[in-house]
Amino acid sequence: MLPTTSTTTITSDPGILCFHHCNVKVFCFTLPHTCPHCTAPLYADADANTNANADPNSDVDKAVGPRLLPFRLPYPFVRATQHPCAIVLRPSTGDFLNDYNNATDLHIAVTTSGGDIVEFDRIGLRRHRRDDNPMEWRQSLLVGDVPEPWHDFWDEVLQQICAQSVRWSIASYEEETHNCYAFVLAFLQALGHAPLSEAARSKTAFCEQCIVPRTTTAGKYISLYRKLRRSGVYVHRQHPKSRTKSNRRPTSSSGSLGSANSYSSDVLSKGYSGGGVPGLGVRTRPTLCTIEE
Repeated sequence: MLPTTSTTTITSDPGILCFHHCNVKVFCFTLPHTCPHCTAPLYADADANTNANADPNSDVDKAVGPRLLPFRLPYPFVRATQHPCAIVLRPSTGDFLNDYNNATDLHIAVTTSGGDIVEFDRIGLRRHRRDDNPMEWRQSLLVGDVPEPWHDFWDEVLQQICAQSVRWSIASYEEETHNCYAFVLAFLQALGHAPLSEAARSKTAFCEQCIVPRTTTAGKYISLYRKLRRSGVYVHRQHPKSRTKSNRRPTSSSGSLGSANSYSSDVLSKGYSGGGVPGLGVRTRPTLCTIEE
């Protein structure tokens, strides 16, 4: 695949590679023949290292700098049906890699021990069989799960919650206060599994402890993927760490990092649905993570 010209919509792991060379990090889909930063042939590193080992006084290796073996970046998304007894998250429309942005609403659901997906939205309570492999859940974030000894009890509690048909009917759905998020929190509160259930006692706590870390990681990956989709290669120049001490209080990072501190109790207490789309965002929307375009 040629990342500089391809317009194919990717819904699975695109395979982002990373390697170090001449004091920079290089990200790409396919390894180039030369370093995009210093233009030195990449295969020269192996020869230079060999020569340097033979002659300790050689300056050849110093000229090109150290290099680590290429590695593949971990793909942050999962196929929901492949993760039993889990809380899963996806954009209300589209997918993360191609469609997610800083204003996108999110949708949250529960999986069973068999990999079925149970969700609540404006259409009411629905269950997708694992064998159906629903397209919209093929690129999800895993928010949390439980170990296998809990699986039977997980299914039992989920069945009890789903049996409350009036509570989760189409008529009972309310965009801002009784939505997919309310359904998941009600289930986790009844489950009694620490620390998921403890965090689920509060909309704010669950979002900060369980959702923000996942969306922050996803945001970094999405931003990098889109840079590579445009240019094929991205060079990250590493800046030396500053040793200057400061008495200022630390602030949240800019760029592709989200911050739990960007959430307020007032905003989160209203629910997680905005813009007429069932999801996790409110009209006065806090930032789950920042996507660099």
